[in-house]
Parts: sequence; structure tokens; C-alpha cells
Amino acid sequence: MTDVHTDTPGTGARDLLGVAFASVYDAAEANLAGMTQQDSLAQPPGGGNCANWILSHLVHTQNGVMTTLGAQPVWRNDALAAPRSAPIVHARDAVAWDELCERFLGSRERCLAAMAGLSDDALAAELRSPWGGTWSVAQLLGFLAFHQAYHVGQLGLARRAAGLAGAIRGPAA
Repeated sequence: MTDVHTDTPGTGARDLLGVAFASVYDAAEANLAGMTQQDSLAQPPGGGNCANWILSHLVHTQNGVMTTLGAQPVWRNDALAAPRSAPIVHARDAVAWDELCERFLGSRERCLAAMAGLSDDALAAELRSPWGGTWSVAQLLGFLAFHQAYHVGQLGLARRAAGLAGAIRGPAA
């Protein structure tokens, strides 16, 4: 890993974003390991969304990340085109789990390479935020890294709802 303490403007932000998105992919990979299509449909107790809904949402959002980076999107699929508000309760409404996992995890190297290649000017460029106002590319990517990490954490809970052991554990004592 490169040192994030540097005098080069923008390099610190680029490195931090790279670490954040690499961590998202690492945690997602751990939480998705061993989950089946059936597991992906398990409804969490007390409400919330199943893993299939969560990963579909992650892919949809990661498409936006990739577009912001100037990289090929994760997966253009009509089932991901509009965020769903209703939970997935029937298998017929779910996205093919294995392909969803492969597409998301398979975008890792493209994402991290595109992130590493961002110039200082590209990071500082302003754009219209989907939530209003003007943000720099670095600010938008920072927010999206948080968004993705939040939902990857939900995948851990969805994994437990499916009866699988937690995938991310603290260091051994």
C-alpha cells in the first residue's frame, strides 16, 4: 500500500479512496462467500432487505461509481435500472445470484485501476450531485465509498439471516 502522507495534492485523497473501495470489495467478497440463490432471498427478522436486493443495489450504485471514474460499468441489466423500494420476496423477482456476485466482484480491478489513475484535476472537478448541490469528484466518491460500505455491512446481516456464520471477525486474541 502506498503512503497516504504525501506533499502531492490529491494523492492522499486518491489513496484513501482506493483503500476505501478495496475494503468494500474485500468485505463484500467475505460476506458473499458460500451464499446461494436461496440464501440470498432469506428475509432478515424485523424487516430490511434480503442479500439479493442489497447486492442488486450495490451493483446499481457501483455502476455510477464506475461511470464517474470513466470505467466500464459493473453490469447494465434492466433488473438493476431503477432502485427497488419493495423487498424481494419471490424467487421470480430476484436477480441471478451467481452472476450478480461475479459481476460485482469482477469489477474490482477495473475500479481500483481507474481510481489510481485519477489526476488531481479529475478529483477536484466539480459535478452536480444526485442529491443536489455541487460536489467535487473526490467528495462524491468519498460519499459513495461510505454508501457501499454501509450496504456491504448489511450483507453480513443478511448472511446471518440465511443461517450462515458471520464472515468477518475481529482479530484472534
